Amino acid sequence: MSDGVAKAFMLDKIPIDGKSILIAQEESSSTFFHSFLAQSAKSGRNICLVSFNQNQSYYHNIGSRLGWNSKTLQSKNQFTFIGGLPLFPLKSNSDTSAFDFLCDSTEFPVKSLILMIKDVIVKWGHSPITLFIDELNSLLNLGVPLKDAVTFYQFCRAMVDATDNANISLIVSSGNTLNDLEGRQCTSLFSHQSHLVLTEKGLQTGLSKDLSGTVTMDWKIAPYHHQQYQYKSFERGIRIFAPGTCTAVL
Repeated sequence: MSDGVAKAFMLDKIPIDGKSILIAQEESSSTFFHSFLAQSAKSGRNICLVSFNQNQSYYHNIGSRLGWNSKTLQSKNQFTFIGGLPLFPLKSNSDTSAFDFLCDSTEFPVKSLILMIKDVIVKWGHSPITLFIDELNSLLNLGVPLKDAVTFYQFCRAMVDATDNANISLIVSSGNTLNDLEGRQCTSLFSHQSHLVLTEKGLQTGLSKDLSGTVTMDWKIAPYHHQQYQYKSFERGIRIFAPGTCTAVL
């Protein structure tokens, strides 16, 4: 994440530790989510990444373009990936999976996932940690009821709020498309419990070579700042503009 983007989101003034950030995205992949991943890696934070739709290679390839290497961090015990794609649709009796709830209806939904995340957080102790959860609304597509998806988010938020480790931050992306009403409801419920909500939207006029879309920043804590920006995503980063300052629309 460039200094300009961090400054626009007031992250140069408000520390990320102890904060939960929600990225409400229209597309299946959020450029800001990957920017936060790169920033956390470059600043030396331990990273726990949970994904329901992608494998680790997907994030490694994008990360390589943004200047960080997940495999290198993993070898240094600074990166943990929790994903279930290789395990679908069958479960091995000899293996435990973060997504065992798909095969065992007697367990509290996502219990195994919650416990796995907690174990990762505990092993890193008091080191700076960022917990990333990509497309959390995908739990709905896996058959998890809305109330349990929200409960899962609350568990993750509770880890951030825990007083015994003030160095944890939570960054979550969730779908916000018009044709997915349940997903939008899920994202809306997450937003009420987040310190910062970033809402990505495409351009109403369609595609542009100069702009990728708009992002709205909404801090739910003092100074309760609300601001909309235009942005352009590139292969190796993001450039952000205050409304009306991009030369392409002047």
